[in-house]
Amino acid sequence: MTTHQHSTDPADTAHLHAGDRITLEELATHLSAAAVWLRQLGIAAERPAVPVEFNQLCEELGTVGNRLAGLAETVAEVDAIITEERPLARTFGGTEPWGFAAYGVDPTQTKYGKRLSTVLTHHQIKALTRSDAPWRADHAEPGVSYLDGLDGLPGLGTWESKRAAERRAAEREQRIREQTRNESCTTCGAQPGRDCQTRTGRLAEMPHQGRRQSAVATIDQDGAA
Repeated sequence: MTTHQHSTDPADTAHLHAGDRITLEELATHLSAAAVWLRQLGIAAERPAVPVEFNQLCEELGTVGNRLAGLAETVAEVDAIITEERPLARTFGGTEPWGFAAYGVDPTQTKYGKRLSTVLTHHQIKALTRSDAPWRADHAEPGVSYLDGLDGLPGLGTWESKRAAERRAAEREQRIREQTRNESCTTCGAQPGRDCQTRTGRLAEMPHQGRRQSAVATIDQDGAA
């Protein structure tokens, strides 16, 4: 297990978690620690070694620290809901299912008018555990713990957030763009490092498809290695 930060690369996160993925408890603790650090930094900046007035900076550090502290509390609350297996309402508004119950339901979005939630956001989890929710008085529909509500969903072991998928897609696209410049073009004859060109010799920012596909094949081969 890596316990110390070794780079400034945002994707280098191994030091933040003991297992393969960060736990909610670890996330909450890191957020709380970051909040403490920023607040302390704001106080330290009140009396710098060289006389410089940092009033606004100190205020902003304190404000961001307070926001992070609030996020830490939110994550800790969601962690407690899941760990303690507190019951969640089985539907939103008494009609819309979630989790495994929503998987494959209404694929054309004609019944509910939107894509149903399978994996929930932290806001949704908190909303479904409200103590004043009407379903709690309805014994015909007992609540369900969050993990039990997800049980049966395919791909849970490899699940990643939409943001993670978008980031990975953007990183892959950037690698493809860079590799495309390293390929020669069989359509116009452009050499590595040179732009593609039209039949009349005009340079184009957009490469020919054959050149891009060669880059895609190279990136995919490197990724599979």
